[in-house]
Amino acid sequence: MSSFHLQVLKYNKWMFEFKITAKDKETKARVGEFHTPHGKLTTPEIAFVATDGYIKGLPNEILHTLPINFTITNTFHTYIKSLVPEIEKEGGINKYMKSNHVTATDSGGFQVFSLGFGKVHGVGKISSIFPEENRKEMGLIITRDRDNLLVINEEGVMFPYDKKFVFFTPEISIDIQERLGADITFAFDECTSPLNSHEYTKQAMERTHRWLTRCLKQKKRTDQALFAVVQGGYFRDLRTISAKFCAKQDVSGFGIGGSLGRNKKDLNNVIGWVNAILPEDKPRHLFGIGQVRDIFEAVERGVDLFDCVIPTREARHKVLYTKHGRINIRKYTNENIILEKGCKCIACQEKLTYRQLIQMFHLKDPRAFLFSTIHNIQFYSDLMKGLQDAIYRNRLTKLKNTFFKFY
Repeated sequence: MSSFHLQVLKYNKWMFEFKITAKDKETKARVGEFHTPHGKLTTPEIAFVATDGYIKGLPNEILHTLPINFTITNTFHTYIKSLVPEIEKEGGINKYMKSNHVTATDSGGFQVFSLGFGKVHGVGKISSIFPEENRKEMGLIITRDRDNLLVINEEGVMFPYDKKFVFFTPEISIDIQERLGADITFAFDECTSPLNSHEYTKQAMERTHRWLTRCLKQKKRTDQALFAVVQGGYFRDLRTISAKFCAKQDVSGFGIGGSLGRNKKDLNNVIGWVNAILPEDKPRHLFGIGQVRDIFEAVERGVDLFDCVIPTREARHKVLYTKHGRINIRKYTNENIILEKGCKCIACQEKLTYRQLIQMFHLKDPRAFLFSTIHNIQFYSDLMKGLQDAIYRNRLTKLKNTFFKFY
């Protein structure tokens, strides 16, 4: 055997190892270390969304100066925007983003929902992902499994997009993700709607399982982790079946995806059911959840990784996150005080005031997006470090109670 292959074997021996370094005594929360080609990822951690290989509002040239440990890029959008060859030519998503943090790519499965039943049912955005809380008129009765905007069959998914059709299969998804070169990839899945019936959700879950088998067969790169995605909506029997199936597969970790229910109680139930089955020695990633209360509840139930557009999207809509709550800066037009005392972000270090920031927004000064986005990234980075420290010190409940006074 050549020296090169011996080095690869040695490298792969520790690559994607997940080691739990601390557990909370009162809950299922844990601190872990996940080893990747771009370093160790300490959990709990959140992936900031870099849809096209960019975090909106930030130039890639400054990412290495920010407390960003983890990002996730959208496979579907990089593909339809013809960015995959460019990213591949640069040497992969890390070099494209000019940073050395841990990276992930989703599979395109969320777009199966957002461009399909999500549009038909009128759910899917952060504000309306739980229809019972945001669309009360829909109630518990209406479930619609017909009139999907997409064609979904055993082979894959046909997306109508920009007056043309885009066909995605498990094999195509894996091929694109391997070309993008992220540390963590996800199996192609069918993400369902909280308004789909049990019957349809079961069909989609079983199809997702078969697609996972195809993803595993298609996977070629050994320097990328593949996570299986647990589906089954908010139905306990289906989540149990899916978690047991995924737990048996040769994967490096698990995503908890699909519909997470009609309200936050459903969300917490789903997490609890799934994590009671998934093996403890592999990381668990919860898709699309990023509100502060939800992060605490999920961490207490054994979730390790998150991704969400909230930190950056809300920054662009004049919303800041602080230790004293979520602040809409529109209400602070005349406040000549810095954004947050003690914050280490450049905006606060430069003593930027609410009055100055809102003026930047009014003037459409690009620095408004820059400063607000950097501030929210700092908040979420500090939140994750605080969670890690609290679990080590068995003070998670105390930290939770402190934050819940304001969130």
